Amino acid sequence: MTRHDVLQWLEQRRPAPPPAFAAHLAAVAADAPALQPESLPAHLVELGQRLLARVTATPGGGRELALDLLAADAFVTYGFEAQAEVDVDGLTALAERVAGAGR
Repeated sequence: MTRHDVLQWLEQRRPAPPPAFAAHLAAVAADAPALQPESLPAHLVELGQRLLARVTATPGGGRELALDLLAADAFVTYGFEAQAEVDVDGLTALAERVAGAGR
């Protein structure tokens, strides 16, 4: 999977997010370090988890972190959406992976 694949998938989401938020999501996806997840759903979840880690690493942060926090939620949500598109039976395993990452 390439960054281009991820960006293309994000561009196809409907309803489309507001332009400024869509640009932020695209920038995060384009700037992400090379990841080798097994699937698009896993990649999207990983992007969300990395953003959340960045937000939580800045406990004194304020509104400047809001867009990253929203993007973290969006990427994890998109991960579940992508999983449902690929194989709905894999949703449980993805949920367990996400829940396990927070421990």
